[in-house]
Amino acid sequence: MKAYFALFLLFSACASHRLPKVNAPADGAEYYQTSQPSAVVQPRLYPDPQGGLGHSQDPDIRVTDIRLTASYTVLYLTFAKDQNDRYSNYYGTSSISFNPKAVLASSDGKRTYSLVKTEGIPMTPDSREIKNDEKVSFILYFERLDKGVESFDLFECKSDNQNSCFNVAGMNIRNPLVATDDQK
Repeated sequence: MKAYFALFLLFSACASHRLPKVNAPADGAEYYQTSQPSAVVQPRLYPDPQGGLGHSQDPDIRVTDIRLTASYTVLYLTFAKDQNDRYSNYYGTSSISFNPKAVLASSDGKRTYSLVKTEGIPMTPDSREIKNDEKVSFILYFERLDKGVESFDLFECKSDNQNSCFNVAGMNIRNPLVATDDQK
């Protein structure tokens, strides 16, 4: 019995007791900018009480978080059909993809930022077939917003009778033109 107890102590000493990373980088090659307020790097819940996650014309799409890295503006989104929507075929299937020509546009329309890559959703012309009761989370990486651009919109494409685009207006993030004392 003593041998089993000694063996147990030996194995438990080798086990890691570290907590998992909470704020891991959005992209393995990226690290968050130092000294950003914690409100910017922590996920926000939708609907956002601060109104910074925007409003989508498609009721199935939700922006769940927005982050800035040294190289990217990163949008976290979910696609899910509302089972309480009387116009939705909740038990059917849908095909989703994202337009590679999508852009972020500053609220004044003077500057646009191109899509760099996606995770969790294919780019058009490829698509992914999903069940309408399935919730899909995906990540969009765009060129990083210029300093001072704090309000912006996502424009994927123009919706029509055949396609519903993932356009989102009125997104906000703290991104001052010059560093304040608390950001140095």
